[in-house]
Amino acid sequence: MKKLLLVAGGRPGNLLLAPLYDVLNNHKAYQPLALFAVMEGGEPISSDLAACFGLEEAAHSIVVSLPQGSPIEQLAAVLTGIEKILISEQPDLVMVCGNDNAALGAAMTAAKLGMTVAAVDAGLRSYDRSDSEEINRIAIDAMAEYHFVSEHSGEYNLINEGVADEKVIFTGNLSIDSLVKLMEQANKLPVSRAHGFRPKTYALVLLNPEGHFTRKEPLEMMLRLLKDISGKSTVILPKCTVFDDLLMQYGLGSALSEIENLKVVEPLTYAGLLLVLRDAAMLLTDLEELQSEATVMNVPCLTMMESSSRPVTIEIGTNVLVGLDEEDIISRVHDILHHGKQKHESNRSKIPEKWDGAAAARIVAALDRIL
Repeated sequence: MKKLLLVAGGRPGNLLLAPLYDVLNNHKAYQPLALFAVMEGGEPISSDLAACFGLEEAAHSIVVSLPQGSPIEQLAAVLTGIEKILISEQPDLVMVCGNDNAALGAAMTAAKLGMTVAAVDAGLRSYDRSDSEEINRIAIDAMAEYHFVSEHSGEYNLINEGVADEKVIFTGNLSIDSLVKLMEQANKLPVSRAHGFRPKTYALVLLNPEGHFTRKEPLEMMLRLLKDISGKSTVILPKCTVFDDLLMQYGLGSALSEIENLKVVEPLTYAGLLLVLRDAAMLLTDLEELQSEATVMNVPCLTMMESSSRPVTIEIGTNVLVGLDEEDIISRVHDILHHGKQKHESNRSKIPEKWDGAAAARIVAALDRIL
């Protein structure tokens, strides 16, 4: 029986790890072990995701606690913490899920110890070197022996970077595996009814607490956008203490309460968030996290970024990059809310190849050939 160590350090990584763990755990040839690197006081994995994929039992997982501090301090904690686990467990393969510091630290430590590394969701590139996660993606792929890619751009990028064709395996998007399973759970939740939402009558806005809108000028622009959108549709904004603090800091403490048709709701479980996303008329965000899910759910998505590591969501999906161009955002929001998503979609809005909820099974089938 082969022992496989799966490593993740946050929700994006957990969405890759959970379905893969589930399929491996039901395969007689493998003994999977999940390793979660989390901030002190944080939960290793959300309860809804753990329940969906059989990760509630502590015997199946190990937690490495990361200190509050700089990214370098956290990376150092990952390196030293994971080293002890790798030496103790001696896995046959270390599978790195995601592109955060936990994933980078796991790949570095395993490579230094001479262990085989597989990169999950490999080959993605935004080509924005100012983004720390882009650096992580490049470094992880450089240390990996095997690369499981979620879209064709990952194949092209890795092969152009010199990775041998036989080491690049197109298996599909694991986060869609999580989406499929979680939606079964989310459909049982009365989230929309509980908040008084009616399907396709509201815009969902999700903001990165560490993104563009932490400075006063962009934050003021975001407030103007919220006010403009709320004149066309109800706007749903999950509560974030970081933004509450920033609004107070910049003397804008009452700004949100003064916007009509803006509903600030308590933070949702991930399953609940997916249900709200599914029923939204559109998504406005500066996060990459839900671009894939919006494409599969056929929800128009305006992403306030200059680049994306998932170009397929732009090429054939519902995603459009709008940066911080206020006029362009307002115009596109108007088109979506007044003319319907058909104008937004154009010739896109197809589900990318192998984004069908079966990526984990394909990865395990590939492992059967490799190991």
